Amino acid sequence: MLSGVTSAVRGLFFPEGAGCPVCGRRGSPRHLCRVCVEMWAELAYGLTPCEKCGRFQSVKEEEKICPDCRNSEPPYCIARGVAPYEGAVREALHDFKFCGRRELAYPFGELMASMAVSIFPVRSIAAVIPVPLHENRLRERGFNQAAQLSEVVSRILKIPMAGEALVRLRETPSQTSLSREQRQANLKGAFEVGKQPPMIKGKTVLLVDDVYTTGATVQECSRVLVDFGVKEIYVVTLASGILISSHKG
Repeated sequence: MLSGVTSAVRGLFFPEGAGCPVCGRRGSPRHLCRVCVEMWAELAYGLTPCEKCGRFQSVKEEEKICPDCRNSEPPYCIARGVAPYEGAVREALHDFKFCGRRELAYPFGELMASMAVSIFPVRSIAAVIPVPLHENRLRERGFNQAAQLSEVVSRILKIPMAGEALVRLRETPSQTSLSREQRQANLKGAFEVGKQPPMIKGKTVLLVDDVYTTGATVQECSRVLVDFGVKEIYVVTLASGILISSHKG
């Protein structure tokens, strides 16, 4: 609720087009300003991404792969988020998803495309696939945030978007308060391959979502794609979670 009020007040003082789309400081309304970029980068201070799932852990960790990925290797190749899912990043994503600020899709997608270019073999990627929303959630929210981000990433990277490659079969309860294992069980059978199989079968794809927390959603989508015959999957999100044990230590 507080974030929504903050967003509304921000809109009075920094109307769309007045500057940075997140903070309203001087700059382009289509790009994050330098202050915001630096603030987001500072959230990762003392942290490093797991080389597999991209969730942030302490730089003091001896293992470059987090315990979850060592115990159960995800079905995708690599996942990466632009910044930790904390503070200003969490608030900005909340504004984007729940306060109708669709104009944030471009600056967010731009950062994600840049991340993809720096980490993934983008020339081998045949399609950009958004994590789908169930039709009930889509009707309620009015848009799929992952699809909005995918459109931007697709346009910048000049890779076709396969917007109907995955469909969500059933609406699942909120996962916010669930453990990693509960989330995985909650999502079992929730996705299937949709209307664009020739575009992705035997190909390398880029899966797009807004945030990677436990990874249950991305892993279930990836499992469905691999079972169908997709060759390789790379995952990009705007934000990635911080592994609690590492964050505390």
